[in-house]
Formats: sequence, structure tokens, C-alpha cells
Amino acid sequence: MKRILMTGPVERLAEWGDAARAAGWEPIELPLLAIEELGLRPEALFAADARFDWLLVTSRSALPFVERLARCAPPRVERAACVGEVATARVRELGYAVPLRAARDAADLAALVVERAEPGARVLWPRGDRATELATALRARGLVVTDPVVYASRERALASVQTAEAVFFASPSACNAWIAARGPCGGPGLAVAIGDSTFDALQRLDPAPFARVIRLGEPTPAALTVALAHAEP
Repeated sequence: MKRILMTGPVERLAEWGDAARAAGWEPIELPLLAIEELGLRPEALFAADARFDWLLVTSRSALPFVERLARCAPPRVERAACVGEVATARVRELGYAVPLRAARDAADLAALVVERAEPGARVLWPRGDRATELATALRARGLVVTDPVVYASRERALASVQTAEAVFFASPSACNAWIAARGPCGGPGLAVAIGDSTFDALQRLDPAPFARVIRLGEPTPAALTVALAHAEP
């Protein structure tokens, strides 16, 4: 049986491993990052009259902060938009209006919001310590972004790595963590990227550690099953 190293998403490794198994691959969990929730209190960050036109959620790791945010009087949030169906459903459950479809990734989310938002719209994006691209893209289009760091990604030390034919990456940070742990050489010949930003990060690695890099059609476990069913290491 072909084997694939599952480096993330760290909070959903079992679910994505099941998707690989459905395609006839043996998943091997290899989380490269540990997520540290920083416990920021929204009431300590915002003034009583704070208001945002958009709340953006690009990772499930930001949801603990968003849940605390929903219990606060300030800030007032007009609407929200998210990456992924799970985050979208949870944000709706918390009482936020979510008028847009679930985005595929941060770049897709930026395009969706820019299409709807007025110049000067105020955006709240609780983010991880390594993510900056969304804020840069939105500010370039005239939006005002507040982006508190609410969780941090810490690289895990790897004692050893099992032999496998492929490796799955769920974030650009995981790509960098792979290089930090493994160096530029060795490892599987095939890398699978969850989406465009991760694919681009893998393509930028120099020297390239993988013979082939493919990306999913959409960032879902079902898409991973389809991709692996047709992938040759």
C-alpha cells in the first residue's frame, strides 16, 4: 500500500487521514507544527465604540478567539466571511451574518471580500503569527485591516520520519517546517498541497525537495481522496 505523510491540518489530521485511506493510501501522521492559542481577550483590545464591517476567519485555530469575541459587547461586526465550510458553519452558529460562500483559501477570501466591500471598509482578521498575505492584499485594495495575532505556530522537532511515497502539506508554514526539519534533500518524491498558497510555497523552495508537486482542486478531504486516487508517486 502506498503511504503518505500527513503534516496537517494539525487540528484535523484524523479526518484528512481518513480521506487518504479512502483512496487506498496509508496515512502516517507527521504534524510539523503545534498550535498555541494565545488567549487574547477581545474586551482588552477594543474600545466600547469599536465597529468592523467584516470579520474574516481563515483558520479554525482562530475560532476560540472568535467565540470569545461573540460574547463581547464591543466590537460590533456587520458581517463575516470564512475559509472552509467548518469555520463558516461555526461563525454562523455564533450569530454572525455570513453572506458569502465559504472561501477555498485566503486568496479566494480576499477576492470575495474585495468584490463586496467598499473602499475604506474596516476588517477584523484574527490571525496566526506567520500569516500576513491577506492583510497585505486587502490593504492594497484600500481596506482598513486590524489583524491581532491570536495563535502561534511552533515547529515540532522530528526524531525520525517513516518512509513514504508522498507528503501532504496544509499550509506554507508547514513547508518551511519540513525544510527546517529535513533539509532540502531526501523524502518522498510527491508533494500534495492543500491550496494555491501552499502550492506556491512549495514551488518557491530552492533547491526543490520534491520531484512533483500537485494541488487539490479545493481544500477539502474529499478533494484529497480524488487527487490521491489518480496520483502516481
